[in-house]
Amino acid sequence: MCARRLAKAPLVEVIVEIRWLPRPDGDPGYSLLVGRLADLLRNQYPVYEPTPHADVPATMAAQMYLVQHRLRARKEGWPLVQVGPSVFTINETEAYDWEGDFRARVIKAMQAYYEARPEARGMRPQSILLRYIDAIELPWTRESILGFMRKELKTEIELPPALFDGTRVDALPAGLDFRVSFKTQSPKGMAHLRFASGQSHEKDALILETMVQSADEDVPELPGAFEGWLEDAHRIPSTWFERLTEGNLYRRFQGG
Repeated sequence: MCARRLAKAPLVEVIVEIRWLPRPDGDPGYSLLVGRLADLLRNQYPVYEPTPHADVPATMAAQMYLVQHRLRARKEGWPLVQVGPSVFTINETEAYDWEGDFRARVIKAMQAYYEARPEARGMRPQSILLRYIDAIELPWTRESILGFMRKELKTEIELPPALFDGTRVDALPAGLDFRVSFKTQSPKGMAHLRFASGQSHEKDALILETMVQSADEDVPELPGAFEGWLEDAHRIPSTWFERLTEGNLYRRFQGG
């Protein structure tokens, strides 16, 4: 998803997520975290909601990176923040606006997390990521998803026609899941691009997923370096989205 607000954006969800290695001492500060965080973010996220994993023992939840608590902007609505003993996320959907709202929300939520949990300053994160999930309506059960990608997304995945000759195999793909990853220098880490067949709002769609992730030694010092990481990370999926969809698709998303 690009930085500009699009009238008919295909965004399904954008997620910022930080994970920490589970603590061997069982993380005694976790029990106080949710209440402190709720107080600090009450103006933006006044609605508390336990997740289905809320009753899982914290030590087990930490090992599985389970989210146990949510703070929502409104009942059953977005944006929201989620927290577990070794994970913290900020999520938004169709109302996403990078410059107008989301960037500031993410920074404030991260600041609140470290204020509510000061011991986290001594916990080196295992990974940090920014992930966009877009869904472009496409009847891929009747049309070639590979042809659409070639024409509208400037991305060509080609199989030799001889693969199907005399095999009684339909050359029209009945599903797709293509992933590719690249090393990044700023921020240090990996950028992932995925094309997949799927559904959105009960209609067939091409799922476009872009993600930037820093892990292990590539994770910057937090919270101090977080804003810089976020800006650098956002630049990659924003650029990719604009360049992939440039032309007919981008005009469609603009509402033209």
